[in-house]
Amino acid sequence: MNSTRRRFIQLTAASAGAFALNVRSTKLFAQKSVKPLRILILGGTGFTGPCQVRYAISRGHKVTTFNRGKANPCESPNEVEQLIGDRNGKLDALKDRRWDVVIDNPTTLPAWVRDAAQILKGNVERYVFTSTISVYADTSKGVDENAPLAKYEGADPYKETLEAMKASGYKTYGPLKTLSEKEAEKWFPGKTLIIRPGLIVGPRDETYRFTYWPVRI
Repeated sequence: MNSTRRRFIQLTAASAGAFALNVRSTKLFAQKSVKPLRILILGGTGFTGPCQVRYAISRGHKVTTFNRGKANPCESPNEVEQLIGDRNGKLDALKDRRWDVVIDNPTTLPAWVRDAAQILKGNVERYVFTSTISVYADTSKGVDENAPLAKYEGADPYKETLEAMKASGYKTYGPLKTLSEKEAEKWFPGKTLIIRPGLIVGPRDETYRFTYWPVRI
């Protein structure tokens, strides 16, 4: 790594750190919401989750997170209720609870949506699924919501694992997200909001997909 590249990364890290320190306050974002909601965030301690948590609290909402309790567990504001579990079969903490909104951040595997939905169905008013533009079969040209979606060509998508997906070079990432979207719509018909972002960047981004480009420039 040459000195110019190293300097750029140092400055980027410093800026990201300063931003992260600033957004710890829950009073920076917005005025109180007219109608406070009960919000469940699946995840909540990784990349986008902490910002969602702080923003929701700043709006006066009551926030619950569900995760393994391993990633940044001490950073959640005191107002947050944390449920401990695992999307791989340890979902008991979600039973017999009701929320107005569920935000599903980390899901790649359709089995994760199915298993959580079997417990949450009938107990939530809106299911927000964070998807990706990788669900489109061809993103080399401009696409919209009507563009063809990627098709899964493996054996059984409900037996897929994150390790197998990574071993494939992420070739199954888009197709599995497509199936996860369909699973969400199946269990929460008329209540599903699917978001297909492009590149999400900012503090905690571990992919370096964005910083790769300014480094090259």
